[in-house]
Formats: sequence, C-alpha cells, structure tokens
Amino acid sequence: MTTNDEATTVAPATTVFDVSEFARTAKGYHRDEIDLSEFEEHGLEPDVARLVRVLRDLERSTMARMRNLLVTATHKDARVTAFLSTWAYEKFWLADALDAVLEASRAEEDLPADEGHHRLTASERRDRRGTIRRAISANFAGPQIVAAHVTAGLADEWITQAAYRRLSTIAGTLSSVVDTALQVKDRHLRFFQEEAERRLAASPKARRLSRKELLGTAWPIGAVERPAEERSFFERIVFGGAEGREEARGIGALISALPGMTAVGSSIEAKLVP
Repeated sequence: MTTNDEATTVAPATTVFDVSEFARTAKGYHRDEIDLSEFEEHGLEPDVARLVRVLRDLERSTMARMRNLLVTATHKDARVTAFLSTWAYEKFWLADALDAVLEASRAEEDLPADEGHHRLTASERRDRRGTIRRAISANFAGPQIVAAHVTAGLADEWITQAAYRRLSTIAGTLSSVVDTALQVKDRHLRFFQEEAERRLAASPKARRLSRKELLGTAWPIGAVERPAEERSFFERIVFGGAEGREEARGIGALISALPGMTAVGSSIEAKLVP
C-alpha cells in the first residue's frame, strides 16, 4: 500500500528562488573576462594546474549527471527540470573558462596522465550503474527521489565551492576566475538549499532516501569517474592540513543541520579528509 508520504512529492510551500529570472539572466562565455596573457607568460604551478583540471572535468560531468537524474521521477518536476537546464548551461561555460586557463598556460601538457584505477566503495560502485538500472531502482523510490537529488546537489555545491576557494588561496592570479565561478555557483547553491530544506522537512521518506544518497555518493559528484590518484589529490589539496580540515568540518556541520541529516554530516566530513 502506498502511504500519503510516498505519493506526495512535497508539501506546498512558498518558494523564494525565481527560476524564470535565473533562466533569463544565465551567465555564459567568460573568456572575454579573463586576462589570459598572465597565464601565457607565467604559466601555472603543477598543483594549481592539476586542481584546475579536476574542477574543469567536474564541471564537464554535468551532462552525465543530467542523464542520471532525468531517468527518475525528477524529470516530472517542472521547477527542478527548468532549473537544471540553465544550471547545465552555466556549468558548461565554467568548464570552458577553466579550459581557457589551461590552454593559455600549456600546463596540462606536463601533468600526470589523467587515467588509472578507480578507488570505489561498494556503494560507490552501485553509483556507476547504467541508466536502465538506475531508472528501475528510482521507480521504486517514487517522487521523493527528487529530495535526494537536490540534497546531493547542495552538498556538492558546498564541496566544490570549498575547492574553488582553495584554488584562489594557492594561486592569487586566478582570483578573478574563482570570483566569477563563485558568483555563478552561488545561485546554484541557493536553489539547491531552498529545495532541499523544503523537501526534507516535508517527508520522512525524502529524508530516508536523501541519507542513503549522501552516504553512497563519491564526493565531489563526478569523482566516481576519476582515477584514484586524482581523487586522492583533490582530497589532499582541498581538505588536507588544518585549514582543509576546518572546511570539511564546516561542510559536515552544514549537512547535519539539514532536516533529518544529523547523523550524516560527520560521515561526509570523514570522506572528505585525506
């Protein structure tokens, strides 16, 4: 028998984030705003270039994420799908801006090969299942799976924004590029946070599915396709050291503060710290 909680997507609520305005004011093509001569002349330090490459590839993974989301009940939610189309557009151009920096510096030519074995837990291996298996699994979850998707999106924004801040710290020449990325991503974060808090507060099943999603995800989202060496590098450069551990602790606290996620934050924090 289907309970009311299982049949209802989310309790009606007033929303603040204006998806139509977001679409009208989408931010794209940033190359004209970047002074590439600095990178052409001085290049990038190896660790800086490597972090730029990881972030570029994570931003590029958007279409694979869209494919995974839209074979589930999420594709029936008009508000979320309207947001995701512009979200994907903005992330594409962020990846392009990072690519421009790598091209100008030619630093990517000297980086270690971006290939190798993948270090995955059992739950993360399940996260790599194909679209058909994902669609079948999500069918049993029903419309409450939307809450899990937006909650995971929120956690991912907190993690990737921490990575961008770290990039600005280790490479002052990239501060304007990072500022642009954070301005773009701030709206993404606001949407995901509003939707996650609203949906989690409305449904026990949404909270249960979201806990499972968060605990089974390789962070940041897209890392499940990255070689073990690149995942270790990301963890070390972003969340290693005292400042990095503090960032991870802050992210864990933010996740724990979400409705029903109290026990999840510390697990995510432990995953992030090398």
